[in-house]
Amino acid sequence: MKSSAGIIMKTALKERMRRKELYIIAALAILLLFLCSSDVTSITMNGEAVTGFKNMFWVMHALVHFVGCVLAVVLSLHTIPKEYERKNSHLVWVRNIRQEAYHGGLALANVCASLWAAGILYAALAVYAVAKGHGEVLLPMIPAFLILSLSISFVSLFVSVMSIKFPVMAAGIFGAAVMVFGVFHGMMELFKNMLGGLGGKCMSFFLFLVPDLNGIQNAAYRFATGEGIKVHLVFVMLFALWMVSLGLFVFRKKEA
Repeated sequence: MKSSAGIIMKTALKERMRRKELYIIAALAILLLFLCSSDVTSITMNGEAVTGFKNMFWVMHALVHFVGCVLAVVLSLHTIPKEYERKNSHLVWVRNIRQEAYHGGLALANVCASLWAAGILYAALAVYAVAKGHGEVLLPMIPAFLILSLSISFVSLFVSVMSIKFPVMAAGIFGAAVMVFGVFHGMMELFKNMLGGLGGKCMSFFLFLVPDLNGIQNAAYRFATGEGIKVHLVFVMLFALWMVSLGLFVFRKKEA
């Protein structure tokens, strides 16, 4: 099963790498680097200019994470449905490959493509750090990216699993909702407290189910800058990834 899933993953990944989204991402990374490196960049927080490296690095780190999660939704949404639309599944069933191996290989290709896209953006962020004279963050940025990858992998895997059972539009809505609630987890907590009542309780339950993707982003940033991190957030995200991956075994699709 593992070898079958690996072959399916490699084939699907090669197709993903040929798609135009990755070229758009590369252009976005270059633009991002240009804007960050420019002396005329003017970003303000609470009416004050953000000019220090630490502040800018946090802003751009958060932006890379957000864009990476958005691209995880975009790159993962159509892979499995299109395989069935093109009737490629017949080539799998005649070889007695199980659905979980087939879906798992396609989902893994989505995750790898999403991480490759995020890696391009993260590399641009690393170049920005060097250009600003802070090459000391390069080494810790490697494990920091691995931490950040947990968040992006979760979004990609969740969308992939949803696309097995639900139509593309519904899967996209579910994926976008989970991504928004996860990336803006802290802000949603504040809104929940302001809302109160039944709506607040419903939002509180949803926030309990959705992993704190913003917490993972902050943990990755703090690791890159040499600060302490909350390790339990990493374990929670690993557990969330395991829970979502069970959908590859539970959700079935008509073999057509």
